[in-house]
Amino acid sequence: MKQLILSLALLFAVGCWSAPQVMAQDEDASSSVVKKKNKKAKRGALSPVAKALEEAGYFTETEARPKAKFYIFICSASWCGPCRALMPKVVEEYEKKMKKNKSVSMVLLGYDSDDDAARKYIEHYETDMPGVLSKKVQLENRPEIPGIPWYFILNAKGDLVSVGAGSKVLDWEAEIKKKPEKPSKKKSRR
Repeated sequence: MKQLILSLALLFAVGCWSAPQVMAQDEDASSSVVKKKNKKAKRGALSPVAKALEEAGYFTETEARPKAKFYIFICSASWCGPCRALMPKVVEEYEKKMKKNKSVSMVLLGYDSDDDAARKYIEHYETDMPGVLSKKVQLENRPEIPGIPWYFILNAKGDLVSVGAGSKVLDWEAEIKKKPEKPSKKKSRR
């Protein structure tokens, strides 16, 4: 009988000792869910471009700035020789200037076949540039892309500001000062 009481007391003590730890773990888990919900709530209404990017789903850990005034899309792929030649210069520009400029967000618009190939491509350059697959993102004023590497710049409303051959993206500071182009009636290629 003494052993039974002693065993029950021991079980009760162990239960009391571990309960606060389990509750703390549960609180941590639930608070992280709440924080994620609040983070989205704090961002408020997304611009049309930020919303399209979010809906497309990023293949990178980093996402585009939701409050950027300009979105610079560099159209590129791992299988494209000229793209691979241009990317070191683009990444250098991104790391030196674009990351610091809160009004601009550069996004790799990947023309690879799947997220995994595109992710490996961007990881090769050791950058945290955000990226989405071209075939997944729907942008209303997306220009027709004749080949890659290519780039285009949209303002937050989704108006086309600039478009051109890939290397011209390095002049992005001058390009974002241009007035948006009038939307064309042509359907864009996706």
